[in-house]
Amino acid sequence: MDTISLHYFKELTKDMNVTKCAKRLHLSQQTLSNHIARLEKWCGATLFYRKPRLSLTSTGRHMLQYADRWLLEEQKLKDTVSDISAEQRGVIRFGASYARYVTLLPEILPLFSNQYPNVSIDIVDNNAVQLITQMLSGDLDIILSPRKDILPTLDSTLLMSTTVYLCVADRLLKKYYGTEAETLKEKSLSGADLADFSKLPFYLINPPNSLGSRIAACFEEAGFIPRTYMRVETLRMSAIIASTGLAATFNTTVPLDTALKTMSSDVNIFPLKSHGKLVHHNVYLIHYKNRYMPQYLRCFRNLIIDFYGRMTTTNLARIIKC
Repeated sequence: MDTISLHYFKELTKDMNVTKCAKRLHLSQQTLSNHIARLEKWCGATLFYRKPRLSLTSTGRHMLQYADRWLLEEQKLKDTVSDISAEQRGVIRFGASYARYVTLLPEILPLFSNQYPNVSIDIVDNNAVQLITQMLSGDLDIILSPRKDILPTLDSTLLMSTTVYLCVADRLLKKYYGTEAETLKEKSLSGADLADFSKLPFYLINPPNSLGSRIAACFEEAGFIPRTYMRVETLRMSAIIASTGLAATFNTTVPLDTALKTMSSDVNIFPLKSHGKLVHHNVYLIHYKNRYMPQYLRCFRNLIIDFYGRMTTTNLARIIKC
């Protein structure tokens, strides 16, 4: 069997569209079709229904299961040979949200690349649901996720339990609450109840982003529908919007600690409270439980664990004194 054709077959099952898949793989449509035809000739059966749209036949579904196992074993063999040959060449397919890897990678990459200069890193920026899905399909080696999915093939390590903060510029608070703003700030310093901030416009993060889902639950518990200033997929602009005084935003410990260097000095930072308790957002390191892990991937994993072990959990709450 031609393993290249098997690889292209699996890639086509992701798109179920020859034109789209060929473009993504930088192939001509004819070349991709030839690989599929070669594989169908080898197994003596049709792998795809062509009409009304591309879909797998029963044989195609069995072939996909075989392809997953074959390509996984092929990668394990490559990793083992790489270690044995001591060339330490390879690729780490790493998944995380921008807010996590933008703080992590500048700290660990110099150390990692000094030890493994021939290893490249493919970064996938996605939400927790998509990262887990890509992990299970074999497209990622290691991810950072707020979700601890209890799955027999994956190993999850809690790296950090971070506080969720509500960030509100003083000028925004005074605009909507006037003389009541000072009392509200003092009350919220130890934990902000969203019900007390119902007049404000908010920068909201859409589910299925896990933080967005957690915050949506807090609004539901507070008993009101928030006034939306902006809806986004990630908290990437949270510190910037808070600094403009246009809306209240949310953030978590690690990205907020970094953002404080450039955030406006008049932004109040309150730990978020729900059901009478502070709201936390966990970060897990997830990789395959029983898959062979080459030395360079073990090194990358350990550097991540060391980084989070050094991270402070200091309370970042503050209020602006008039």
